[in-house]
Amino acid sequence: MSSTRLVIVHGFMAAPTHHWFQWLKNEAETAGMQVLIPPMPDSDAPDLNKWLNALENTVGQSDENTWFIGHSLGCITILRYLTEKSATCKAAGMIMVSGFSEPVEGLALLHPFTQVEIAAERIINGVRHRAVLASLHDDIVPPEYSLRLSQQLDADFYAVPHAGHFLGRDGFHELPRVLALLNDFTERQQQ
Repeated sequence: MSSTRLVIVHGFMAAPTHHWFQWLKNEAETAGMQVLIPPMPDSDAPDLNKWLNALENTVGQSDENTWFIGHSLGCITILRYLTEKSATCKAAGMIMVSGFSEPVEGLALLHPFTQVEIAAERIINGVRHRAVLASLHDDIVPPEYSLRLSQQLDADFYAVPHAGHFLGRDGFHELPRVLALLNDFTERQQQ
């Protein structure tokens, strides 16, 4: 078993078997990674503390061999997890898909996830590879939220036209752009 771990964190009203998560898990496992997709509790009525506990129980201590990919609410969950860890939070890299770090209009149920500011500087210093992927036509998390997140994290920003919220119902059962970013990052990590 590889010491390189990939943790995929799904979002609001989702599960590990939804959208493109299983496809990415299969691809990453083929490349030799250990892949974990924790089922976040009560995803239709998410509770910040329960989600952070579920992520903590899955990951334990993240390190230079831990990679994170989050989708929507999964992104801010990862960022809060890294913020609440010790002052030396570490991870190899992260890819945030339709991510946000501030309250999203129309999603008041999720506001508790954004009430505490993330430790952006610590995350930048502790996570070498960072990218944010957004859809220019996202009707759930508008792209300007993801753009601001990329600026906050000093992360590369990738915009995709007509991708909705990268959901299965938007036609996303695979997400090759995320796999390509992950492959690029892991290759650079080995250099």
